[in-house]
Amino acid sequence: MPKLTPKENYLRLAKGELPEWIPGGMPYKDHGFPNAMAGPLTMWVGQSELRPQWSQPKGYWKDLWGANYVWPEGDMAGLPDPNDFALKDITKWRDIIKAPPVPAFDWEAMAKQELAPFNREQTAISIALGFQPFQQIVALMGFNETLIALYEEPELVKEMLNYMADWYVPIIQKIVDHYRPDMCAIADDTAAKDFPFFSPEIYEDIFKPIYTRVSKPVTETGAPIDFHNCGKCEAFVGHMIDFGVRYWNPAQSENDLDGLKKKYGNKIAICGGWDTKLPITATEEQSREAVRAYIDRFAPGGGFVYSAFVGTFSFGKELSEEEKKEQEFWQRINGWMADELYEYGSNYYDKH
Repeated sequence: MPKLTPKENYLRLAKGELPEWIPGGMPYKDHGFPNAMAGPLTMWVGQSELRPQWSQPKGYWKDLWGANYVWPEGDMAGLPDPNDFALKDITKWRDIIKAPPVPAFDWEAMAKQELAPFNREQTAISIALGFQPFQQIVALMGFNETLIALYEEPELVKEMLNYMADWYVPIIQKIVDHYRPDMCAIADDTAAKDFPFFSPEIYEDIFKPIYTRVSKPVTETGAPIDFHNCGKCEAFVGHMIDFGVRYWNPAQSENDLDGLKKKYGNKIAICGGWDTKLPITATEEQSREAVRAYIDRFAPGGGFVYSAFVGTFSFGKELSEEEKKEQEFWQRINGWMADELYEYGSNYYDKH
């Protein structure tokens, strides 16, 4: 039987320590839930109100800051309306961007209700900070105008982001006071598949101070940050570590993950890195072998959270009979993989 709780095992990574077993992003067998989300600030841009759940409205709506969103029928999520950006000129941001009303929550009652299902001794509670600075600007202005503004009017961009942070920080502080989180989550995709959207200098000058500011209510308690950042964002990893990021997901394979692991060691955990393209015809042995190779690549020395999945996402989508049959094949492969994680990963550090 494990000596550590799932929470203790998972949080060891934040201290740069070896876990007892390889933690997974999801529970597996008797290793339980390592962490769970709580609190009213979702990780999505596009939220029209603060509420303690992960959801967006359907159809057409404005987010908290006035960005226009659309969720066409049949799509899996809503996105900023590419034909109707609310802010077309960064120099006019003060005329367009208005802080929303501060919600009048019964914080104590809400936290008590939300946290009731969790055993705080077993599961680490993470709160989402909600504010995604880069993606929020893109939602308001579109990519072209955002990137131009970052290079031509950086001081105005900083003013607008700090205006938004003025609204977020007191709310985040209330969440910290009432939820007492073990960690926090930020999501902000700052890179495409092959390149970051902007330079490391812009990241350090404009975005790093904002991430630092909004996460301070959490990090000053000693709790770590789990940062979701897609694409080739390796140039920003050192800065992420500076402001308290200890878990990086999905750490996609476009990055030099082996080089980053060698450079930063256990200062940041790679929560992802899976790049094996198993076919739908994969055998059980092929599936298990792929898991072992994945673990052997990233687990030595610690700083690794297993996050492997094959197949296609079908969340919120109505599947045809053929698609349902395909999903059954993928589920079988994912089942073999999860079992191999348990068999190979449970006592990995005892053997290596």
